Amino acid sequence: MHCLYFAYGSNMNFKQMETRCPGAIFVCQARVNNWSYFINGNGYAGIEENLNSYTLGCVWKLGDNHLKSLDEYEAVKEGYYDRTTIQASLVPTGVKNETIVYLSNNRKYGKPARHYQKEVLEGARQVGLPENYIQMLLKWS
Repeated sequence: MHCLYFAYGSNMNFKQMETRCPGAIFVCQARVNNWSYFINGNGYAGIEENLNSYTLGCVWKLGDNHLKSLDEYEAVKEGYYDRTTIQASLVPTGVKNETIVYLSNNRKYGKPARHYQKEVLEGARQVGLPENYIQMLLKWS
């Protein structure tokens, strides 16, 4: 079984995903409406509901074995992130798909952990996110 996964932080980064989820397939850019990006108090990305806002990222096609790997990386058992589903619009078609997403349980704002911001920005450029969105990501530094 395969599923679609919406990545908005360091998991946009091709090297990161190759390490965590070998064989995962990059699908395209994606947009999630009414959610905004933030850096949590631990220094890692999260998204939170926010009307009239949006988060950009990308969609990966995953196999079952990849979910176990991402659950471990996102520390789901430890309570750092929860895995759920969200509607993501594929770019450029606008077609909406149900995707898996990881939501931070830490809602405090912080600064990116060491090396983390570099991985996020590298991934954002690899997936082709617009420069104005990359500038917004940079403001969290």
